[in-house]
Amino acid sequence: MLKVEFSNTTRKYKADEKKLKSLVREIARYCKEDNGIVSISFVGKKKIRDINKKFRGINKPTNVISFPFMDFAGDTKIIGDIVICPEVAKEQALKEGNKFIEYVAFLIIHGFLHLLGYDHVEEDERIKMENLEESIFKKIHIPHFLKEGDI
Repeated sequence: MLKVEFSNTTRKYKADEKKLKSLVREIARYCKEDNGIVSISFVGKKKIRDINKKFRGINKPTNVISFPFMDFAGDTKIIGDIVICPEVAKEQALKEGNKFIEYVAFLIIHGFLHLLGYDHVEEDERIKMENLEESIFKKIHIPHFLKEGDI
């Protein structure tokens, strides 16, 4: 079974860990990658900007960044890390007319596919990845796993 590690360094967004992990496992099962470890982190704008600058050379916040490992620690496969900024995601969801929870779920799908080696640099790769994202999104159950709190 897929082990999902979760951390949330935001104060504004609260996640239901059980529902989030269930969502990630459902995505993984759909991708036939339901064994190993994946890490999901929710971070603030400053942290995601710092990560984006350090690893991609882009000095601005982004919605999601993935770090694939596909390595082994003994018998356990380490798939990788997905880092999401809920604040940026909410801004983008509102701008594009999407529901916040659904957009974050989409970002998890997007990040997970990156962990599996999918990319969207070349047009044919982009089309393949987008079609798979849509297919997964339509087939999974998206629980209400995240909410904005009062701070």
